[in-house]
Amino acid sequence: MLHVTNGDAVLDRFREGRLPGDYLAWRDPLHDGPVSTMSSLEALSDIRARALSDFGWGDYGRIRAEFAVRDRMLAGFRDHDETVLWFEHDLYDQLQLLQLLDWLSRRNLAGVRLTLIQVGEHPDVPSFHGLGQLSGKQLARLLPSRLPVSEDNLALGREAWQAVCSPDPISLAGMASRRDPSLPFLGSALRRLLEEYPSVSSGLSRTERQLLSVGMAGARKRRDYYQESQKLETSPWGDASVFLRLDRLASGPHPALTRVSDDELIVNEHGRRLLAGDEDWVRASGRIDRWIGGVHLTGPEARWRWNESTKRVEIRGQRSEGRGQRSESRGQRSVPGL
Repeated sequence: MLHVTNGDAVLDRFREGRLPGDYLAWRDPLHDGPVSTMSSLEALSDIRARALSDFGWGDYGRIRAEFAVRDRMLAGFRDHDETVLWFEHDLYDQLQLLQLLDWLSRRNLAGVRLTLIQVGEHPDVPSFHGLGQLSGKQLARLLPSRLPVSEDNLALGREAWQAVCSPDPISLAGMASRRDPSLPFLGSALRRLLEEYPSVSSGLSRTERQLLSVGMAGARKRRDYYQESQKLETSPWGDASVFLRLDRLASGPHPALTRVSDDELIVNEHGRRLLAGDEDWVRASGRIDRWIGGVHLTGPEARWRWNESTKRVEIRGQRSEGRGQRSESRGQRSVPGL
């Protein structure tokens, strides 16, 4: 068997449970930085390695080499009797699953056995966040529950991955509204990605708003910001991704957080005004330069915004090619996100 999952913590549990076969961790936070429909997995891995290095998460050469090893191991999936995909419910995992399903759907799968384990809860873990919480024995007991990867899985995964990689979020908003039992966690995960678009009311993403909220409630240390913000999450995030957004809030010409020390930050008056909706974070920052999937938000104003009240993506200043409906209050187009 080849067992493919999100990261190294789960691999340690696989070893503990003595699951038979080889293990592969995907190790890519695809909700951070650009993704696109490249001609090959290797081409996208190069883009991803550069993005992660630019975030300060490691040397480009080392990350690229690790991705190369990962990609070669995946490419050898036919050398195994079976490939098992292990993924949980959150955005981090669901994006990885979509990338893998899209890639596999473009391969010749004749005679290949692909199976899938999708987990959103566990009876032994009341507050379930992910596979890394389970012991080796618990993971071994899940193995018999795996199901064959169906044509519906592959087709939906391919369609959803194309939507994630699209240069506009219209198709992504449509996919977030879908409910399909073959990928039961897909809609909620993609909706969480849409919530990372700047808000129409404040320019803050959901993660940024949560960070300012816990700062107002008393968080000061970086680790406190992370831990307290995760209590507000429906889709747990890794600490590096949250710290990336925390540092963004403490940067620029008009930061929302004031640094007391390298490890201590407090919400300032500008941050309080942002939370109240009296300021716009994008305009106050001077410009935005951020990727969400295949969408590059850049310039002094974010073209695409998330309306947390209507649960829609709004398009500022342009029509969405005839799709969506008129937002009379803003004179903009909007696309359903639910």
